[in-house]
Amino acid sequence: MKARSAFLTTERFNAQTTGTEVEYKILLPPNMPADRALPLIMHFHAAMSSSSSLEAAMPAYERAWAEGTLPAAIVVCASTPTLGGFYINHPDGPQWESLISDELPELLSSRYALAPGRGAIGFSMGGYGALKAALRNPKDYRAVAALCPAIFPAETSQTVPKHNRPSILNDLNEAMGADAKTYSSNSVHSILRGNTEAIRSQSLQIFVDCGEVDEFNLHDGALYLRETLTELAVPHTFHSVPNAGHADALAYARQDAAVRFIGEALFAANRNFD
Repeated sequence: MKARSAFLTTERFNAQTTGTEVEYKILLPPNMPADRALPLIMHFHAAMSSSSSLEAAMPAYERAWAEGTLPAAIVVCASTPTLGGFYINHPDGPQWESLISDELPELLSSRYALAPGRGAIGFSMGGYGALKAALRNPKDYRAVAALCPAIFPAETSQTVPKHNRPSILNDLNEAMGADAKTYSSNSVHSILRGNTEAIRSQSLQIFVDCGEVDEFNLHDGALYLRETLTELAVPHTFHSVPNAGHADALAYARQDAAVRFIGEALFAANRNFD
């Protein structure tokens, strides 16, 4: 019997966490098994992007399924705003992190049989969102892969060097919070420090990669995260990619590596997967 292709569909729902209609895309695997629950992979898009990011990344998932390096899984990507969004729960405003971490998975669980333990994968702003979600909720995730994550080499708004917050990154730095407590709640490094024991006990698999000549100087933040993970004795995989920028010809191979990483973690978590 000829193998079916992966299937991508676009849906919308009225989200209570944001008070808006949210578009999302779902990618279903080829020959989707009907007799078992499947893991959920949260695909986080970058700044100035949308759920169409999943359509662009679809070949990476298809390759992994064809190679047998990714188990059958349900992949979802929600369209979220950049300004006013940033995967942040805004005080007295939209709760974009809760949308991704809670409301959307709950919606999908009413339609699909979902296995415990999600994967999270994201690029740039999406890498920031993926890390935040997984590090804050390690019991819900098996693995997180962050490519060129939009994170800073500092843990307070005032100490982020100017050259690390060009353009939209300055907006992100400000959106993370004016006061120290709010900023800390949105800082990947601070979440990691505050949740270290849970991350270790849940054996969350962590993959971070960044080009060494990233045009937005995100390599500095990635190195800072590696140092923090090492300091806290949290196991992780870190790829510092020579001669690679933010999004260039090497991006496709790096995305393939991230998807394979998620696949290995999901396979290891459940040996019943084909």
